[in-house]
Amino acid sequence: MKKTILLMMLLLLTACEEKRKPVISVDTNVQLPLTCLKLNPLESEENFEATLKNLYTFKANCPHQLTLSYKKDIVCNSGYNASGQSLGKFPRSFLKLEVRKGFRVEYSYYIDLLDNVESDEVEEGFVRLKKDILMASEGQK
Repeated sequence: MKKTILLMMLLLLTACEEKRKPVISVDTNVQLPLTCLKLNPLESEENFEATLKNLYTFKANCPHQLTLSYKKDIVCNSGYNASGQSLGKFPRSFLKLEVRKGFRVEYSYYIDLLDNVESDEVEEGFVRLKKDILMASEGQK
């Protein structure tokens, strides 16, 4: 009986630490792979911008613009989310990477995170973006 209770507690604790999966969308009308990206400096936080610049050489004259947006310390007081909040699985932050050409979204990477956004999540998201839509030889550092 004790072993069963211990096993159930172990399963419960490990289930709470599961990694969330990103939601990715790609415009089917976009000619892939893209050859360049321009970084939108308006939305980026300095340390996240530095992380991105270490991963890729952005070109100022590129028509494809990458925007990084995020929110941290999310608090929701809605009663509809009471079960999620009490189990500790309510997202604390989100990260979104969008590639646009003009007003058209060509690629979007979105993930809810259980902790606040850190540079390693930004790096993980950008590595996925590179794999999905960029030429392998472009922008390498």
